[in-house]
Amino acid sequence: MRLTKIKGIAHDLANHLDYQIWFGYYKKIPNQVSTDVIQDKDPFDRMCIEFFKERLPKSFDFRRIKSILVDIRHTMESLNIKVEVKVDSRTFTYSHRSLMS
Repeated sequence: MRLTKIKGIAHDLANHLDYQIWFGYYKKIPNQVSTDVIQDKDPFDRMCIEFFKERLPKSFDFRRIKSILVDIRHTMESLNIKVEVKVDSRTFTYSHRSLMS
């Protein structure tokens, strides 16, 4: 597996969170969230970890991922999501912005 696939999964996670924050399960999420989901502190972290594990090939050792930082900034009109994944010595970052129309 090419490690650049991880950036694609980060993209998918950001889009999934975008939908869930505007219309779904995470409508009541705090306006600012910054977490390393690898620490597995709450159900939100576990959901993000499972999201990644479901999309990675079975042959990929998940322990190679050192951190998955999710940063969410939310107002009534806009949503900014940044997902940063550190694998071995490489870092992949995806930023997402959406507006409520």
